[in-house]
Amino acid sequence: MYYTSLWENKVDDFDTYKDDFQTVANVAYREFNKGQMMKSYIKVNENPDGTVYLEYIYVNTEDYVEVKMSQKEQESLENIVANAFHQSDGRWLSLIRVYKNQVQFEIENGRYSLVYRKDRYKPKYLTKSYTKRTFKIKKISDHWYHARVVED
Repeated sequence: MYYTSLWENKVDDFDTYKDDFQTVANVAYREFNKGQMMKSYIKVNENPDGTVYLEYIYVNTEDYVEVKMSQKEQESLENIVANAFHQSDGRWLSLIRVYKNQVQFEIENGRYSLVYRKDRYKPKYLTKSYTKRTFKIKKISDHWYHARVVED
């Protein structure tokens, strides 16, 4: 068994991409506030030409709606996807989950999320599903946290 660092999946250079993350978090809240996302999540997808886009997927129906974004929002998303996350071993940005006070940028393998908290309080959950997952939190700056799921 090999040992891996608890924080190996984290966004490496958060300060470089903080404005981009804030822009995309604002997009997520905008969609959430339309009331359409209560039972859904945002999926990060890539077009054949390499551009990326967001769509929300309704958990109950699997229906999806593409999220409309401005050019600046699109550029922020593309910058995050291309540069802020590792691109191997299930460590790319896959989902964005939105709750009342929290936006999570979750990687494909589900073990790490970059978390934005509107209210500055440390996150108490990573998903509001019935499975309680044990996780560690590391504060980056006001409102922003690394969150890593740890195995039971």
